[in-house]
Amino acid sequence: LKPLFDLDGTLIREERGSTRLFDFLRPHAILNLTEHDLTPLGVLVRDSGKEFDILTARGPENAEFIRIALEALGFNVGRIITVGVDIHEAEEMSKVSSKAVAAKKIRIARWVQRKLVDNDERNLKGLGELGELVSQDQETF
Repeated sequence: LKPLFDLDGTLIREERGSTRLFDFLRPHAILNLTEHDLTPLGVLVRDSGKEFDILTARGPENAEFIRIALEALGFNVGRIITVGVDIHEAEEMSKVSSKAVAAKKIRIARWVQRKLVDNDERNLKGLGELGELVSQDQETF
């Protein structure tokens, strides 16, 4: 079965602290995505031309913008599964929990019995062969 791919740090470069591509209060920030923001793995996935699915820690309001940004760069995007939360006010930041997001990603990968390709080891705990840890600079897959 085809894998599920994480987005930030796996297919696109993740710059912690930068709000250019990801901002909890602006889901459309991903529309700033350029060719230079792709990881080597992101380029491989795009250039394969194959449809692929995303399992991301971003909230549901991000899905539409993720699709627009990736398709504009030539990706063949299938499903976009979001397991994070949308934030509308700074006070809602307490809803953000990487532990809860990791648990959701693991539960989904197990349920659909598809490999999760992710750059964050926390999201792969206990998945065994259903998890594949990659780096942001990885050039092969």
